[in-house]
Amino acid sequence: MKRKVTTKQILAIIKLMNNLKDFSDRKYGTIKNVIVMTNKMSPDKIYIKYEKDFTTGGEFDYEFRIVSVDMDGTLEFIDSKFKDIFERASFIAECMPFDIEDETKFEKID
Repeated sequence: MKRKVTTKQILAIIKLMNNLKDFSDRKYGTIKNVIVMTNKMSPDKIYIKYEKDFTTGGEFDYEFRIVSVDMDGTLEFIDSKFKDIFERASFIAECMPFDIEDETKFEKID
């Protein structure tokens, strides 16, 4: 059965990906390990995981981010909602990669 995805979700993901690319292109920092994924526990959401390296005030900084995109295209950063690193790792382990560019993998609904 194909995953159901809304146009709003697709547009929100494209916008986020463009923002991440722009961040790197402008040399603000580095974005790496970007993965679009789904989780059976929340079939109406798509997740994007990425790592961000940058400097703040001359100091190196790093962020591990997980963004949830609901069917209305609303983005929510959920990486800080996990109780600990083990809960976050468990969530990620249950996720499956999702190729948003392959329209044969999903059904667009609206």
